[in-house]
Amino acid sequence: MKFLVVFAVLVLAVTNIRAQLTKVEAIAIATGCKEETGASDADFEAMLKHQPADSKEGKCLRACTFKKLGVIGDDGKMLKDAAVELSKSFVKDEEKKKLVAGAIEACNDLKVSADHCEAAEEYGQCLKKEFDSKGISAADDLL
Repeated sequence: MKFLVVFAVLVLAVTNIRAQLTKVEAIAIATGCKEETGASDADFEAMLKHQPADSKEGKCLRACTFKKLGVIGDDGKMLKDAAVELSKSFVKDEEKKKLVAGAIEACNDLKVSADHCEAAEEYGQCLKKEFDSKGISAADDLL
């Protein structure tokens, strides 16, 4: 979940960019999306553990969460500035904040599926790869 929140998690209010969002608020948003998309408990747990989605509902859970966090637009594309702004709420270290912003920048121009659920999964995997390459640990570096 921390990984997703940085992306979104990914990442703000539904219609307005917010400077601060708590982990509890982010989980509440994701929980609402779980119900909305029909995602299973396993889908939800996979998202919280930063694991790839195994089902369409799991991918749609991520898309819903990212949209409600304001980091994916109605067109399914990443809203880079919103994602960077929201990430500031979840990254502890100032240097890591810069690295996370760089990861978001690197994934921003990714050519993603027109299917918003698939696109959310593709962005998530890109960010995970970027975080890993930059030494960013969801467990250690993100709230």
